[in-house]
Amino acid sequence: MNPDLYPHRGFMPDTGRKFFPVPAILELLTVLHDHNFNVFHWHIYDAESFPLPWPADGGLTATSMQYSHTAEYYTVEDIQRVIVHAQQLDILGYSETGMPGHCDIWGLWKKELVVGTPDLAHPHAQLDIRPHRRDTNDHIASLVSTVQEYFGTPPLHHFGGDEVAPLWQTGDDNALFASFLHWLRSLCPPHISPILWDDPLTDAGKHIALDPDWIIQTWHPGATSAAMLRRGHRVIVSEADTFYIGKADYGKVTAFAFPHDDTNVLGFEAVWFTSAGDDPWDFRREWVMGPIRAAGEIRRARKDA
Repeated sequence: MNPDLYPHRGFMPDTGRKFFPVPAILELLTVLHDHNFNVFHWHIYDAESFPLPWPADGGLTATSMQYSHTAEYYTVEDIQRVIVHAQQLDILGYSETGMPGHCDIWGLWKKELVVGTPDLAHPHAQLDIRPHRRDTNDHIASLVSTVQEYFGTPPLHHFGGDEVAPLWQTGDDNALFASFLHWLRSLCPPHISPILWDDPLTDAGKHIALDPDWIIQTWHPGATSAAMLRRGHRVIVSEADTFYIGKADYGKVTAFAFPHDDTNVLGFEAVWFTSAGDDPWDFRREWVMGPIRAAGEIRRARKDA
């Protein structure tokens, strides 16, 4: 590998808010390969839909098909076709099972699994992770294991952890959330690195203590700070003002100041959180291609550069 390239050069499409047909994903992967990307972070579901087969009886998938914006979903064969195509392009594909927030669709499937009222138009429900809800943990463990199998057990797994509110009313929801994250870590064997968005470390009032082997994906502006790096976590940079498609442009991406010579900065991901009005083929258009081209030109920040 070119030593001036970051080892993690990723792109994240959100197919939970906008379903991407498989041919569009395959062409997108080819575009990413042509621009030096080597990681495909598949944000496959979100609060609004669950377009993948799970559990064994297909219950959550069927609920998504009935109530969400799309009746389509990715079969196991679809997912594996995408991952094999990515591998042929030397791109690592890995998944995100976002939790405990962004889970309104779960509540339409089984209302007892969430706190808050599920609302796909205005999502805010969260998984009920209180200790007496052991069935929630059973479902989570099954999902993580199943998705890892679908994706071929890649060395990364994203657990989300963003935009979590104190809805459980336990008296110490931060302690509950911290305990939950610690338990999530146990679902990954040692050779799989877990990833979280930066919220547990940056949200006011949370003060979550995380094991240092968590990789942190920074999305809040300024989150890739010296204070963050001093915590000892490896970091993937996706600060929203620069790396979120729709806000990003060629100039912003090329001008971003990465920390110099810090080996804990693994690299970056351009992030496409979609909306109902997006077209899955919009990666051919400048508002998406401009940031992709710019990210392909990113090189490691050196003190002597």
